[in-house]
Amino acid sequence: MKLKPSITLGVVEFPPLVIKDPKSSRCHGEAIDASLALLTKLNYKVSVECMPPARLFERVKTGKVDLTINVRGTSALDNNVTFIENPFVDLSIVLMQNNRLSDVKSVSAIRGYDYLGIRQALIKEGFEFFDMATSSEAIHLFDVGRTSHLISYKQPYLFYIESFGSRLTDVVASERLTVPSYFAVSNYSVYRDELIDSLSLATSQNQNSTVIESYRDTKN
Repeated sequence: MKLKPSITLGVVEFPPLVIKDPKSSRCHGEAIDASLALLTKLNYKVSVECMPPARLFERVKTGKVDLTINVRGTSALDNNVTFIENPFVDLSIVLMQNNRLSDVKSVSAIRGYDYLGIRQALIKEGFEFFDMATSSEAIHLFDVGRTSHLISYKQPYLFYIESFGSRLTDVVASERLTVPSYFAVSNYSVYRDELIDSLSLATSQNQNSTVIESYRDTKN
């Protein structure tokens, strides 16, 4: 069977699901493996590009990235993509606080991420945001005591602490929200319609499981 035209899957660093190699700047991880397994099964040839969120959003808007993975509610993305209804993976958002800086209202975060309205709520409470390009950079800024708070998805934070340890000794975590993420097809991709149709059909067969859970089932 002839391969369909090549599509570009755009991803951002999101350990442990997407891990960036510091030497090559390429990414690997379970999210990429699961995506490639599904897309290859659907007869797509896939090129993976790993980049900061702000650059990813711009490439989605021009159709240079055909497909990505994200939560709903990101203003820079939502009007430019069509989400595939069945979730890719469930994510938790946490707000970390360094109690040694209890009188400070500063937050480390990823540039371009709204965190489903949590960013705006914190700004209204008087917090100043320090935006970094990646999750690892945002977590590091908080861990070295440059900000009093960190807003992060739970998975990258736990991965960072397990990998590098933490300099902080008095930290409180507040879990704010658990949300699903989805495949998101660029509305400007030349393969938009066929990607939406094929991914919708394929992921609907997962029943109640996410794409990641379905992938894990095939590995067991």
